[in-house]
Amino acid sequence: MSRLTLVLAVFLVAALLASIPAAAQKVTFGPELVKEYNELVKSGLVSPETQTCIGCHIQVTPDIVWEWVNSAHAHHKPADLAKLYEAIGQPQWIDKISWPPAWWNKEHGKSYTWKNYPYVVGCYECHGMFHDNDRPDIIPNHNGFKIVTIVTRKDCGQCHPKENTEISWTWHATATLHATFLPWYKGILAWAKKHGANPFGNEQAKKLYEEYFPPYLLYKRDSVPIYWNFYKKIARAIYDYLNNKMTPEDQKIINMLKEATGMITPYDMDFKNWLTPLWPSQPPANTTLLEKLGIRLNVTAMGEKSALVPNVMAHPWYRNGYIYHACIECHGSIVIPYKLATEKDPKTGMQAQVMLLWGWPSNGAGRVDPDGSIGTCTACHPRHLFSIKQARKPWTCGQCHLGYDHPHIEIYEESKHGNIENAYGEKWNWEHLPWVVGVDFNAPTCATCHMSTLAVEQGGQVKIVVPGTHDLEARLVWDQMHFFSHPKPVIPDKPQVAMFLGGFNVLKGDMADVYKAMKKIPPNSPYKSPVFMGFKIIDKCKPGQVCFPRLLTIEYYGTLKQHREEMMKVCSLCHSMQWVENYFHTADQNIIDYDIVAHFAWDLLKLAWKLGIQDPRNKLDEIMELEWYYIWHHQGRRWKNGAFMQGPDYAHWFGVVDTIMEALNRMVNYFYLRMLIRKLQTELQALKQQAAGAKYTPALAAKIAELEQKIAELKAKLAALEAVVPVLKQKLESVEGGFEQLNMKVNLQNVNVQKLMKEVETLAKELEGISPKAKQIAEVVSKIDQLLSEMKSLKSEVSSVKSLAKQASVKAGSAYSLAEEVKSSVESLKSQLESTAATTNTVAAIGIIIAVIAIIIAALRRK
Repeated sequence: MSRLTLVLAVFLVAALLASIPAAAQKVTFGPELVKEYNELVKSGLVSPETQTCIGCHIQVTPDIVWEWVNSAHAHHKPADLAKLYEAIGQPQWIDKISWPPAWWNKEHGKSYTWKNYPYVVGCYECHGMFHDNDRPDIIPNHNGFKIVTIVTRKDCGQCHPKENTEISWTWHATATLHATFLPWYKGILAWAKKHGANPFGNEQAKKLYEEYFPPYLLYKRDSVPIYWNFYKKIARAIYDYLNNKMTPEDQKIINMLKEATGMITPYDMDFKNWLTPLWPSQPPANTTLLEKLGIRLNVTAMGEKSALVPNVMAHPWYRNGYIYHACIECHGSIVIPYKLATEKDPKTGMQAQVMLLWGWPSNGAGRVDPDGSIGTCTACHPRHLFSIKQARKPWTCGQCHLGYDHPHIEIYEESKHGNIENAYGEKWNWEHLPWVVGVDFNAPTCATCHMSTLAVEQGGQVKIVVPGTHDLEARLVWDQMHFFSHPKPVIPDKPQVAMFLGGFNVLKGDMADVYKAMKKIPPNSPYKSPVFMGFKIIDKCKPGQVCFPRLLTIEYYGTLKQHREEMMKVCSLCHSMQWVENYFHTADQNIIDYDIVAHFAWDLLKLAWKLGIQDPRNKLDEIMELEWYYIWHHQGRRWKNGAFMQGPDYAHWFGVVDTIMEALNRMVNYFYLRMLIRKLQTELQALKQQAAGAKYTPALAAKIAELEQKIAELKAKLAALEAVVPVLKQKLESVEGGFEQLNMKVNLQNVNVQKLMKEVETLAKELEGISPKAKQIAEVVSKIDQLLSEMKSLKSEVSSVKSLAKQASVKAGSAYSLAEEVKSSVESLKSQLESTAATTNTVAAIGIIIAVIAIIIAALRRK
């Protein structure tokens, strides 16, 4: 072989290797990885700065170095990004690559572009060539380098503009601002609006809006990346405040924070007293029910700190620490840089300057970073491997999308899709770009349906059929997470939508609210509707007509038609169009069915608040409120998601059955019982007033007969309540991990034991008036005594009931001839008590006592 031929061959091989998309990096372990590392360090492709980083971190944090060696970053220069975007059929994004930042070139006297940078992407390229040179978390001298600890979405977006833009328009990006930190965030937005910020106002109002808000309402969706740049100023002001070097500008922001939120940092209140259904443990932990009864418990924490408290949250040592591990790990945190310090590694003794951060560590999807980035790439692409394979695996999504309220991973594993992935997934080609259906994999994962660039093999050529996206709503139609049924929102920032559209709330709103809100949007705004629009509902089947299916039909147009068609294209890569169309047709009916159930339950709860049956001041500490929460936040979601993701058990047993049979049915029955009690109390009061000082009359006897019937109804309803309460208690304990046990006891007390006691007292007094000349009913009293002795484990209130019943019976006088008649009824009731001893509670006991007295009244009336 001639030298020229050899050179050409080497050049050809190099060209072929360079044409491989960046994501197709083979991951190795063991001696191969060590060899790869040594070759990489010697290759000259690693920048001097990154080599310095590696020299220390191979000793201090070795795992992240080895992960980086396995990553695509370690083997590709920024110029290879063009090949990446071409491989997924998105070359229009190439010109939007903006790395390295202009400030870095200026500071270092360089003129690099992403096209001519000579090194692979390493430690320094991400941590030292960050986007914003004025962010407050910069470490000025980390072993001679100016770096940042956190590589933000804004930093990643320099090289990945498409993904950065699309993810910024999703609920993932705003996940923490709309959950854990919602009250703090809403306070700042309200302050900004009060001071003139308005996306629909004049130019000055729009300028203020963009200064203070993430400016979603000024731009067309997915057109530009959205950041909350004002947070960078907030983080700077907090840092300067904590380090005693505030500027006049810092002072203004600190004053604003105090005025708008009542605090300086979002962590100042330990997340206490912010009651919202998004933190379901908070309202029960702050329940007002015991306070209403005048009850306080002396609670001692850890054997040291005692406090007299009416609820859990009132204890000074209760700080809601679970939020850092339950909420923040999925939703994300607000990261606050608060001090420069020197950190010493315990393994090597090495020291380095670091920035101390609060709200860290955090990989939650909606993390807010000190440069104003909202949302983080590492939620799905864990550092420092950033593997596309890992992002495509179902459990990457399942680490957050699981459990009672959104069991997506469990539904997936139950489905046929999950079954196939479990059987063959280990043999799939997880890293190929684009992802070729049937060749690289043979069943969808979460990423397949919602994100991936999908292609088919045709005659040796790969053809992209479905373009990839990081906009997770691009293939979805319905919002399956909130109170009622409406399409997915256009703007992910729910507080902004509510603030500027007449109070429309994505959490609580329905389609009627959507139509009202649309009238608030100016015609010249790029933002046209709170939700994606374009559907109408048609009933094609007439009564008695043979018709397939006997379901309503939702016809789509506009953006919703585009979204549904995009998802149907994904499905049609494996299924016939008849299969796909029929499946979505039947699934859509579940959206309508749920909406009807949700409105029925919500209207019933509002009526209960209006009538005083439930107290709306704390909207999540009474039984009907809890059941409504489960309907929309747990069971209804499972019903809808089970239908759309092929999880029959979740659509049925955990979904519609739990929604209607358990939660809604208990709401209705509880409401019914409380209304009966109220009606009975009214009638008893009227009877008491009428009978006061009057002799026995037939009219009074008739009214007593009517009262007897009412009491029998009450007994039956109380017994029914007794039967369902243990089931509810068990369910609540399993769902919320213990705090619901306290909550259930609180709600049991809400049946209002004291009011029922008053009923017993009233009945006892009526008994005196009915037979004032009677001498004694010793045997009846004896039987009642026996019955009451069986209840010795019940609450002290029962003792007072016993005393009242005995006194009333003695005063009633002689009615010995009635003893045998009453005896059998008492024995029967005693048997009931014994059979339910394991689940007996105060409510059931009082129900039985009322029944005993009712029997006595009936017997005396007949006498």
